[in-house]
Amino acid sequence: MTNASGIEDHKTVGSIFGAEIQAAVKAELEMILEAPSFAQSNRCKSFLSFVVSQTLSGHASELKERTIGIGVFDRAIDYDTGGDSIVRVTSNEVRKRISQFYAESTLAHSIQIDLPRGSYVPEFRILPSKRSSESANGAPPGALDRGPTEGKLSSAMEAPPPSADQSNETDHDRTNFAPVVVTRKSHSRKFVVSIALLAFVLVGGATSAVVWKSRTKNNIPQVWSAFQRSTVPVLIVLGTHDLPEPNVTSSPETGNFTDLVLHKAIIPVDDVTVIAAMASLLGKKGIPFRVVGAGQASLTDLRRQPVILIGAANNKWTLRISQDLRYRIQDVPPVASILDSQKSAGVPWRFNFAIPTADWKNDYAIVARFDDPTTGVPVIIDAGLGNDGSLAASELIGSDVLTSALTGEPHCSGKSNFEAVIETEIIDTKPGPPHVLRLECW
Repeated sequence: MTNASGIEDHKTVGSIFGAEIQAAVKAELEMILEAPSFAQSNRCKSFLSFVVSQTLSGHASELKERTIGIGVFDRAIDYDTGGDSIVRVTSNEVRKRISQFYAESTLAHSIQIDLPRGSYVPEFRILPSKRSSESANGAPPGALDRGPTEGKLSSAMEAPPPSADQSNETDHDRTNFAPVVVTRKSHSRKFVVSIALLAFVLVGGATSAVVWKSRTKNNIPQVWSAFQRSTVPVLIVLGTHDLPEPNVTSSPETGNFTDLVLHKAIIPVDDVTVIAAMASLLGKKGIPFRVVGAGQASLTDLRRQPVILIGAANNKWTLRISQDLRYRIQDVPPVASILDSQKSAGVPWRFNFAIPTADWKNDYAIVARFDDPTTGVPVIIDAGLGNDGSLAASELIGSDVLTSALTGEPHCSGKSNFEAVIETEIIDTKPGPPHVLRLECW
């Protein structure tokens, strides 16, 4: 199968590589791991080192979600891959960091390492060498066949069917491959041979790189797919308010009631409206859930299942987890703001709680769906700076406006994560329709 660039696409699985190829791949891996894009992430470094090592050792067919979770992240042998998505989240992060490494690199790479979407098996791109260029420019036919790399990338065990663990990938992560199956007469085992490599060897060289690359569907980020696959109830973490203790004398019974009920975990009426809308949406999609206040949720709680965060300034988990996003929330009472991490100056979106309610004109919110590297689970954020922003955000999540915005943004094609900044006009103290101001996909 040839792509738009004229490069053959294929995936090698379970190959046993020769010493020279292994040395070149290991040198490339070491260079990647020492680059700034990987230096600060031990988890990504461990993941990439493991899958490359397993592939070079001929164990690529064993690279399933469960085996990686056990081998890299010390998960129990029977851990729930549906509820614990650390392998899927890390693989997505590794793909981004590899892409960043090659985008920033100014060096020539004879071999490039890639991790295609829909697979945990790395691919090695063999770039044209001086020898292949000479062959293409008139070297005797078959000269390349006698080179030191003869046969070392040409054979691999036939790829096994996807496992149950791999089926956890989203639809847009699944790939289709077109291998050529060749049977050697002296062996009963079948071998998968890359079309690109056959052409490279038989023709005597090629001027373009040999690339094994998976093809992804041209899809937009899916908001609910990971949540619908969860085998445990989704956790909704709702922002709450703690009121100061009253300066009154009371009996122990009254004091306990005041402390536990009247002055802890106060939920605004607008947030109740948001949670009701979210519950209705989840019910229609058949997604079970449970609700907990932000003050009562721990990081351990957030790592057990997909999470929905509601509220901004009153939700410590929204503030914490959004810090790694491009658009992040900052709370400096009485002002809450949405900052663009790619701009060093200016705060374009803010909400001042000190202004009288009747004078509120606009509110802003973040709506996001992404695989969070901190918790290792899929996360949805519905976070208004004020309550009106959260109401508008919940309306956006439950409407076709969000899908239209993602579809209409070219750079969102083929991506799995997104973040949007939205605005709502406040009319007579009520929020109007949500408007998407910024949209980031990755």
